[in-house]
Amino acid sequence: MLGVDNDETICRLSSPNLSSLNQNIEQGGYDVAQLIDRILRDPATPREDVMVQPTHIVTRQSTDIYANNDQHIAEVLKYIHENISQKITVDELVELVPLSRRLLETRFKRSMGTSIYDYILQTRIEKVAQLLCEGMSVSEAAIELGFSDIKNLSRMFRQQRGMTPSEYRREILRLKH
Repeated sequence: MLGVDNDETICRLSSPNLSSLNQNIEQGGYDVAQLIDRILRDPATPREDVMVQPTHIVTRQSTDIYANNDQHIAEVLKYIHENISQKITVDELVELVPLSRRLLETRFKRSMGTSIYDYILQTRIEKVAQLLCEGMSVSEAAIELGFSDIKNLSRMFRQQRGMTPSEYRREILRLKH
């Protein structure tokens, strides 16, 4: 479960604690003020919606990735998230649990709705996006997550996010200012 506005009090009072989208509310306030200023200067100014873009997810218990009914899948998920900056192979994950590769892949897909490989890739790209939001450059984020080829990272990022990491970083910086 995921909330919006990231109101700390509400998020902490719910049980389990509610994960929430953090939004660039301050920028939204500036955008509204600019629109009001334009309308005051010229009443014929067309009215428009002001979009407040989310910047990242603040993770709490409600989106705990380890909360899984299958203890083996929970163990694999924990390992993936704790080692996301390393190269992780499916064979490595098979060694963690008493399941065959085929059974692990089948149970993982049933539980998570995606293959192990795709999940690892999605998690790595999500981590890159998070690092970019925290102010890292694309090359710093690539190094942090063990991507040796920035072009490859850029291609995978674009497939998942619809823009390159550089475009994403510029958009985040624009929204913050």
